[in-house]
Amino acid sequence: MTVTRRTLMLGSAAGAFGGLPPAEAADPYPPPFSTPHAQFTVLDPREEAGHIALRDLEGRRRTLAAYRGKAVLLAFWASWCPPCRRELPILHRLQNQAKSEPFVVVPVSLDRDAGTAAAYIRRLGLDGFSSFIDTGGEVASGPKSKVATPFPLYGMPMSYVIDAKGRSGGYLTGEADWSASDALALLRFYARS
Repeated sequence: MTVTRRTLMLGSAAGAFGGLPPAEAADPYPPPFSTPHAQFTVLDPREEAGHIALRDLEGRRRTLAAYRGKAVLLAFWASWCPPCRRELPILHRLQNQAKSEPFVVVPVSLDRDAGTAAAYIRRLGLDGFSSFIDTGGEVASGPKSKVATPFPLYGMPMSYVIDAKGRSGGYLTGEADWSASDALALLRFYARS
């Protein structure tokens, strides 16, 4: 267990009021994760997201429920987004690493057509990179959209973390090193909840 000021304070308060001793108290909050420009924002209450269907670059549909039992890093990107270009290789490496982890990496392109997204992936040399696409803005949309979508976007790239039960746990706006130890701890936390 990682000891933080929050876990010490919660543990001390629980012990003072007859609750569980600090070593036995489970922290209901995810570990902190931030970048120089943003921090992970927890969504409370968590909203069901398993019913949401995605389309891969070949046109096949898959719902987020297919990943139930694992946490999902749902990462929105586009070929016109410079920070996405820096984050995609990290997601590619993490997608390969995730085969032995309790989470999956599910990138979703917001490009207008699958051909553009596939060509961009090839140009970056991301062989074997698996991505989905949301050409019609049915899954995610920006603040100027007139249509409500399950995943509002406040910037690009933007990532949501879905817990093992298929519920939205939180989001981070902007590029991030999702292979960093604190990011991995966050993804593993949501795999357990």
